[in-house]
Amino acid sequence: MGLYLLNISVDTIDENPSYIPEDLSINDQESIIEIIVEKVLGYENAIAEHDDNDTNERSKKSSIKIDLITNPFIEEKEQFICPNSKALFPNPYLKLSLGYIKIDTPPPLI
Repeated sequence: MGLYLLNISVDTIDENPSYIPEDLSINDQESIIEIIVEKVLGYENAIAEHDDNDTNERSKKSSIKIDLITNPFIEEKEQFICPNSKALFPNPYLKLSLGYIKIDTPPPLI
């Protein structure tokens, strides 16, 4: 799986649109085999360059829509709301102070 991911990441999509032909004088590595043969083994231009179509199916964005279906046989339960929750937990923002309290800490011992 790692070799496959490496192989598909070697041949990047050209900057130019598909209707502009590629410059075949530039040695563009298009597969992991071509990199091994030409760079590691030292055979320059061992694999001939050709004007290939770089719009691969694997690089196109696909839009998949999933319909979420609810089960009609399961009843929705009502949320449990404690009647005394307002009395037990009033607005928490009322307890916040408007500033910082100075903390008197002793110096650290060395």
